[in-house]
Amino acid sequence: MKHFATFFDKNYISRGIVLYESLLRTASPFELYVLCLDDFTYDYFNNNSNQFAFVTCISLFELEQYDQKLYASKANRKPVEYFFTISPCLPIYLLEKYRLDHICTLDADICFYANPDGLFNFLHDYSIIITPHKFSKELLHLEKYGKFNVSFQIFKNDEAGMSCLKKWRENCIRSCKDELDEVNKEYADQLYLDQWIVDYPGKVKVLDDSQSGLAPWNINNYPLKQMGDQFEVEGKPLIYFHFQYFKILNKNVAINGFNIYRVKSTLSLKRLYKQYWRNIENAQLKSNFTNEVSLRVNL
Repeated sequence: MKHFATFFDKNYISRGIVLYESLLRTASPFELYVLCLDDFTYDYFNNNSNQFAFVTCISLFELEQYDQKLYASKANRKPVEYFFTISPCLPIYLLEKYRLDHICTLDADICFYANPDGLFNFLHDYSIIITPHKFSKELLHLEKYGKFNVSFQIFKNDEAGMSCLKKWRENCIRSCKDELDEVNKEYADQLYLDQWIVDYPGKVKVLDDSQSGLAPWNINNYPLKQMGDQFEVEGKPLIYFHFQYFKILNKNVAINGFNIYRVKSTLSLKRLYKQYWRNIENAQLKSNFTNEVSLRVNL
Protein backbone atom coordinates (compact mmCIF):
# COMPACT_ATOMS: atom_id res chain seq x y z
CA MET A 1 0.00 0.00 0.00
CA LYS A 2 1.33 3.40 -1.01
CA HIS A 3 0.42 6.41 1.14
CA PHE A 4 0.18 9.84 -0.49
CA ALA A 5 -0.72 13.24 0.93
CA THR A 6 -1.41 16.64 -0.54
CA PHE A 7 -3.17 19.85 0.39
CA PHE A 8 -5.14 22.49 -1.48
CA ASP A 9 -8.15 24.78 -1.35
CA LYS A 10 -11.06 25.11 -3.78
CA ASN A 11 -8.83 26.88 -6.30
CA TYR A 12 -6.91 23.64 -6.85
CA ILE A 13 -9.71 21.17 -6.32
CA SER A 14 -9.82 20.29 -10.03
CA ARG A 15 -6.12 19.45 -9.94
CA GLY A 16 -6.65 17.35 -6.85
CA ILE A 17 -9.33 15.37 -8.66
CA VAL A 18 -7.07 14.82 -11.68
CA LEU A 19 -4.24 13.73 -9.36
CA TYR A 20 -6.55 11.23 -7.64
CA GLU A 21 -7.84 9.83 -10.93
CA SER A 22 -4.29 9.40 -12.21
CA LEU A 23 -3.42 7.46 -9.05
CA LEU A 24 -6.41 5.22 -9.66
CA ARG A 25 -5.02 4.36 -13.08
CA THR A 26 -1.42 3.79 -12.04
CA ALA A 27 -0.82 3.37 -8.32
CA SER A 28 -3.36 0.99 -6.76
CA PRO A 29 -3.45 0.04 -4.00
CA PHE A 30 -3.02 3.47 -2.43
CA GLU A 31 -4.42 5.98 0.04
CA LEU A 32 -4.55 9.74 -0.59
CA TYR A 33 -4.77 12.00 2.43
CA VAL A 34 -6.10 15.42 1.49
CA LEU A 35 -5.61 18.36 3.82
CA CYS A 36 -8.51 20.63 2.88
CA LEU A 37 -7.62 24.29 3.28
CA ASP A 38 -11.23 25.48 3.17
CA ASP A 39 -14.73 24.20 3.93
CA PHE A 40 -15.71 23.96 0.25
CA THR A 41 -13.00 21.39 -0.43
CA TYR A 42 -13.70 19.43 2.74
CA ASP A 43 -17.45 19.33 2.07
CA TYR A 44 -16.98 18.40 -1.58
CA PHE A 45 -14.90 15.30 -0.88
CA ASN A 46 -17.03 14.20 2.04
CA ASN A 47 -20.30 14.72 0.18
CA ASN A 48 -18.93 12.71 -2.75
CA SER A 49 -17.06 10.07 -0.78
CA ASN A 50 -18.50 7.30 -2.97
CA GLN A 51 -16.46 8.73 -5.87
CA PHE A 52 -13.28 9.03 -3.80
CA ALA A 53 -13.08 5.75 -1.93
CA PHE A 54 -9.34 6.05 -1.31
CA VAL A 55 -9.35 9.64 -0.06
CA THR A 56 -9.16 10.56 3.61
CA CYS A 57 -10.05 14.20 4.27
CA ILE A 58 -8.40 16.24 6.99
CA SER A 59 -9.54 19.73 7.92
CA LEU A 60 -7.07 22.53 8.46
CA PHE A 61 -8.55 23.00 11.93
CA GLU A 62 -7.68 19.39 12.79
CA LEU A 63 -4.04 19.87 11.83
CA GLU A 64 -3.81 23.22 13.61
CA GLN A 65 -5.23 21.72 16.80
CA TYR A 66 -2.58 19.02 16.64
CA ASP A 67 0.28 21.41 15.92
CA GLN A 68 -0.15 24.56 17.96
CA LYS A 69 3.21 26.03 16.88
CA LEU A 70 2.11 25.76 13.28
CA TYR A 71 -1.11 27.58 14.12
CA ALA A 72 0.74 30.29 16.04
CA SER A 73 2.96 30.97 13.03
CA LYS A 74 -0.13 31.95 11.04
CA ALA A 75 -0.09 35.38 12.63
CA ASN A 76 3.33 36.40 11.32
CA ARG A 77 3.31 35.37 7.65
CA LYS A 78 1.45 35.74 4.38
CA PRO A 79 -1.15 33.08 3.43
CA VAL A 80 1.17 31.51 0.85
CA GLU A 81 4.00 31.44 3.41
CA TYR A 82 1.68 29.70 5.84
CA PHE A 83 0.94 27.06 3.21
CA PHE A 84 4.69 26.55 2.79
CA THR A 85 4.95 26.10 6.55
CA ILE A 86 2.42 23.28 6.40
CA SER A 87 4.73 21.20 4.15
CA PRO A 88 6.59 19.36 6.96
CA CYS A 89 3.75 19.55 9.50
CA LEU A 90 1.27 17.47 7.51
CA PRO A 91 3.51 14.39 7.03
CA ILE A 92 4.52 14.44 10.70
CA TYR A 93 0.86 14.50 11.69
CA LEU A 94 -0.02 11.62 9.37
CA LEU A 95 2.92 9.43 10.39
CA GLU A 96 2.19 9.95 14.09
CA LYS A 97 -1.61 9.73 14.05
CA TYR A 98 -2.09 6.92 11.52
CA ARG A 99 1.20 5.14 12.29
CA LEU A 100 1.97 4.77 8.60
CA ASP A 101 5.25 3.16 7.63
CA HIS A 102 5.84 5.95 5.09
CA ILE A 103 4.20 9.00 3.55
CA CYS A 104 4.67 10.58 0.12
CA THR A 105 3.76 14.26 0.08
CA LEU A 106 3.20 15.81 -3.31
CA ASP A 107 1.77 18.85 -5.07
CA ALA A 108 -1.79 18.64 -6.32
CA ASP A 109 -0.81 19.71 -9.83
CA ILE A 110 1.06 16.46 -10.45
CA CYS A 111 -0.36 13.81 -12.77
CA PHE A 112 0.80 10.18 -12.90
CA TYR A 113 1.22 8.29 -16.17
CA ALA A 114 2.89 5.06 -15.05
CA ASN A 115 3.20 2.95 -11.92
CA PRO A 116 5.41 4.70 -9.32
CA ASP A 117 6.35 1.49 -7.46
CA GLY A 118 9.97 1.87 -8.52
CA LEU A 119 10.20 5.16 -6.63
CA PHE A 120 8.79 3.62 -3.47
CA ASN A 121 11.14 0.65 -3.72
CA PHE A 122 13.98 2.99 -2.75
CA LEU A 123 12.52 2.88 0.78
CA HIS A 124 14.21 -0.50 1.18
CA ASP A 125 17.56 1.30 1.32
CA TYR A 126 16.74 4.92 2.14
CA SER A 127 14.64 6.88 4.63
CA ILE A 128 14.16 10.08 2.63
CA ILE A 129 13.45 10.46 -1.08
CA ILE A 130 13.64 13.90 -2.69
CA THR A 131 13.17 15.47 -6.10
CA PRO A 132 15.82 17.67 -7.72
CA HIS A 133 14.84 20.47 -10.04
CA LYS A 134 17.13 19.05 -12.73
CA PHE A 135 17.10 22.49 -14.34
CA SER A 136 17.63 22.80 -18.06
CA LYS A 137 20.88 24.57 -18.93
CA GLU A 138 18.99 27.80 -19.62
CA LEU A 139 17.79 27.90 -16.02
CA LEU A 140 20.78 26.81 -13.96
CA HIS A 141 20.91 30.27 -12.38
CA LEU A 142 17.70 29.36 -10.54
CA GLU A 143 19.56 26.84 -8.36
CA LYS A 144 20.08 29.68 -5.88
CA TYR A 145 16.42 29.04 -4.92
CA GLY A 146 17.24 25.41 -4.18
CA LYS A 147 18.57 22.34 -5.95
CA PHE A 148 15.45 20.46 -4.86
CA ASN A 149 11.75 21.28 -4.90
CA VAL A 150 8.94 20.36 -2.57
CA SER A 151 6.73 18.72 -5.19
CA PHE A 152 7.31 15.02 -4.43
CA GLN A 153 9.11 13.51 -1.45
CA ILE A 154 8.77 10.32 0.57
CA PHE A 155 9.59 9.85 4.25
CA LYS A 156 9.94 6.54 6.01
CA ASN A 157 8.59 6.40 9.54
CA ASP A 158 11.97 5.66 11.08
CA GLU A 159 14.57 7.61 13.05
CA ALA A 160 16.14 9.40 10.08
CA GLY A 161 12.84 10.15 8.36
CA MET A 162 11.21 11.61 11.46
CA SER A 163 14.35 13.51 12.46
CA CYS A 164 14.48 15.12 9.04
CA LEU A 165 10.81 16.07 9.13
CA LYS A 166 11.00 17.55 12.62
CA LYS A 167 14.05 19.63 11.80
CA TRP A 168 12.38 20.82 8.61
CA ARG A 169 9.31 21.78 10.62
CA GLU A 170 11.40 23.78 13.08
CA ASN A 171 13.07 25.62 10.21
CA CYS A 172 9.80 26.40 8.43
CA ILE A 173 8.07 27.61 11.59
CA ARG A 174 11.04 29.86 12.28
CA SER A 175 11.18 31.26 8.75
CA CYS A 176 9.26 30.47 5.58
CA LYS A 177 9.49 33.75 3.69
CA ASP A 178 8.39 34.01 0.11
CA GLU A 179 11.65 35.68 -0.86
CA LEU A 180 15.23 34.54 -1.24
CA ASP A 181 17.59 35.11 1.68
CA GLU A 182 20.99 34.28 0.19
CA VAL A 183 22.84 35.13 3.40
CA ASN A 184 20.96 32.61 5.55
CA LYS A 185 20.30 30.26 2.63
CA GLU A 186 16.55 30.33 3.08
CA TYR A 187 13.71 30.38 0.61
CA ALA A 188 10.17 29.36 1.55
CA ASP A 189 10.06 25.65 2.50
CA GLN A 190 12.41 24.71 -0.32
CA LEU A 191 16.02 25.75 0.22
CA TYR A 192 16.23 23.80 3.48
CA LEU A 193 16.28 20.57 1.44
CA ASP A 194 19.78 21.30 0.13
CA GLN A 195 21.16 20.43 3.56
CA TRP A 196 19.51 17.02 3.90
CA ILE A 197 22.18 15.06 2.05
CA VAL A 198 24.77 16.50 4.45
CA ASP A 199 22.69 15.95 7.59
CA TYR A 200 21.56 12.41 6.72
CA PRO A 201 24.39 10.75 4.77
CA GLY A 202 23.39 7.48 3.17
CA LYS A 203 19.74 8.02 4.08
CA VAL A 204 18.65 10.31 1.23
CA LYS A 205 17.79 9.12 -2.26
CA VAL A 206 17.82 11.79 -4.96
CA LEU A 207 15.47 10.99 -7.83
CA ASP A 208 17.93 11.68 -10.63
CA ASP A 209 16.16 9.55 -13.25
CA SER A 210 14.49 10.92 -16.38
CA GLN A 211 10.99 9.52 -15.75
CA SER A 212 10.03 11.33 -12.53
CA GLY A 213 10.08 14.96 -11.49
CA LEU A 214 9.60 16.27 -15.02
CA ALA A 215 8.33 19.84 -15.14
CA PRO A 216 8.57 22.99 -17.29
CA TRP A 217 11.94 23.93 -15.77
CA ASN A 218 13.65 20.73 -16.90
CA ILE A 219 11.66 19.30 -19.81
CA ASN A 220 14.23 20.63 -22.30
CA ASN A 221 16.60 17.98 -20.93
CA TYR A 222 14.31 15.09 -21.78
CA PRO A 223 13.02 13.86 -25.18
CA LEU A 224 9.35 13.30 -24.34
CA LYS A 225 7.57 11.12 -26.90
CA GLN A 226 4.02 9.88 -27.19
CA MET A 227 3.82 6.20 -28.07
CA GLY A 228 0.18 5.31 -28.56
CA ASP A 229 -1.62 6.11 -25.31
CA GLN A 230 1.63 6.30 -23.35
CA PHE A 231 4.23 9.01 -22.91
CA GLU A 232 7.86 7.94 -22.78
CA VAL A 233 11.24 9.44 -22.00
CA GLU A 234 14.39 7.75 -23.28
CA GLY A 235 12.36 4.64 -24.12
CA LYS A 236 10.86 4.32 -20.61
CA PRO A 237 7.36 5.27 -19.40
CA LEU A 238 6.92 8.77 -17.99
CA ILE A 239 6.02 8.24 -14.32
CA TYR A 240 4.68 11.67 -13.45
CA PHE A 241 4.70 15.26 -14.67
CA HIS A 242 4.43 18.41 -12.58
CA PHE A 243 2.15 20.93 -14.31
CA GLN A 244 3.25 23.89 -12.24
CA TYR A 245 2.15 27.27 -13.66
CA PHE A 246 -0.67 25.77 -15.76
CA LYS A 247 -3.75 27.99 -15.59
CA ILE A 248 -6.93 27.93 -17.68
CA LEU A 249 -8.08 31.45 -18.56
CA ASN A 250 -11.12 30.47 -20.58
CA LYS A 251 -12.33 27.56 -22.72
CA ASN A 252 -9.92 28.52 -25.49
CA VAL A 253 -6.90 29.96 -23.66
CA ALA A 254 -4.53 28.58 -21.01
CA ILE A 255 -1.05 29.57 -19.86
CA ASN A 256 1.72 27.09 -19.17
CA GLY A 257 4.81 29.14 -18.32
CA PHE A 258 6.78 27.90 -21.32
CA ASN A 259 8.00 31.42 -22.05
CA ILE A 260 9.21 31.91 -18.49
CA TYR A 261 11.01 28.57 -18.39
CA ARG A 262 12.26 28.86 -22.00
CA VAL A 263 10.62 25.58 -22.93
CA LYS A 264 11.25 24.24 -26.42
CA SER A 265 7.79 22.98 -27.21
CA THR A 266 7.29 19.72 -29.10
CA LEU A 267 4.24 17.96 -30.50
CA SER A 268 4.32 15.35 -27.72
CA LEU A 269 4.58 18.02 -25.03
CA LYS A 270 1.63 19.90 -26.54
CA ARG A 271 -0.39 16.69 -26.49
CA LEU A 272 0.55 16.06 -22.85
CA TYR A 273 -0.71 19.51 -21.87
CA LYS A 274 -3.81 19.27 -24.04
CA GLN A 275 -4.73 16.03 -22.30
CA TYR A 276 -4.17 17.58 -18.87
CA TRP A 277 -6.23 20.63 -19.87
CA ARG A 278 -9.13 18.38 -20.89
CA ASN A 279 -8.89 16.44 -17.61
CA ILE A 280 -8.91 19.67 -15.59
CA GLU A 281 -12.00 20.92 -17.38
CA ASN A 282 -13.79 17.62 -16.71
CA ALA A 283 -12.84 17.86 -13.05
CA GLN A 284 -14.14 21.43 -12.88
CA LEU A 285 -17.50 20.23 -14.12
CA LYS A 286 -17.54 17.52 -11.45
CA SER A 287 -16.74 19.94 -8.62
CA ASN A 288 -18.96 22.73 -9.99
CA PHE A 289 -16.19 25.23 -9.34
CA THR A 290 -14.46 26.96 -12.24
CA ASN A 291 -13.55 30.40 -10.84
CA GLU A 292 -10.05 29.36 -9.78
CA VAL A 293 -7.66 31.97 -8.44
CA SER A 294 -3.97 31.20 -7.87
CA LEU A 295 -2.25 32.78 -4.86
CA ARG A 296 1.17 32.58 -6.42
CA VAL A 297 3.25 31.00 -9.13
CA ASN A 298 6.48 29.64 -7.69
CA LEU A 299 9.30 27.22 -8.45
